[in-house]
Amino acid sequence: MAEKYADKKAASKDSDNYKIIFMGNSIFSFAEGLYYPFLIGFLYGLGGMPLLGAVGLIIIFDSIGSYISGKLADKYGRKPFFLITPVVSIAVFVFYPLLPLLGETMPSLMFPALFLILIIDGVLDGFWGTVEAVYLADITSKATRGSKMGSYWGVSGLITGAAMLGAGFLGLYIDFLTAAIIVAFIYLSGFIILLRIKEM
Repeated sequence: MAEKYADKKAASKDSDNYKIIFMGNSIFSFAEGLYYPFLIGFLYGLGGMPLLGAVGLIIIFDSIGSYISGKLADKYGRKPFFLITPVVSIAVFVFYPLLPLLGETMPSLMFPALFLILIIDGVLDGFWGTVEAVYLADITSKATRGSKMGSYWGVSGLITGAAMLGAGFLGLYIDFLTAAIIVAFIYLSGFIILLRIKEM
């Protein structure tokens, strides 16, 4: 009887955690969908097609971040990464559109600073993606894991795509810095939701 009660309590806890991460990630997906069209336009304006290729740094360091975070998450738990990643991401989002100001005062530092922030951006993506996948595996049962993960990433993709479509029109009315500040506040709301998440 006690074992059955414990199983039921654990299942309820897993369900609560799934809802929390689902809501938090949906908010992050919306924010990123709004942000990245502005970022691509900004990079193109800064250096044309050659600079757009530098986005490859995000992909490369996403892979490195995934490798590092997988090991660290096993050692230190999942929750620290869920809390650290959004906070640093907010700083990254706001830093990109401020780069021209750095270029005005210290031109020689602007592109090194850009490459550094692209690298940090990539590492953060790797941290989030890996720990997110591991945590979802932790809190879903074998019987429902496929459907829950499918729903999770399906909704995430739809939200991101819809936000990107909206950003195309929003860009007619606001500049990159304004968009970055809006996205930072949206991200902050997702971070607040994730404070409720429980370590497994």
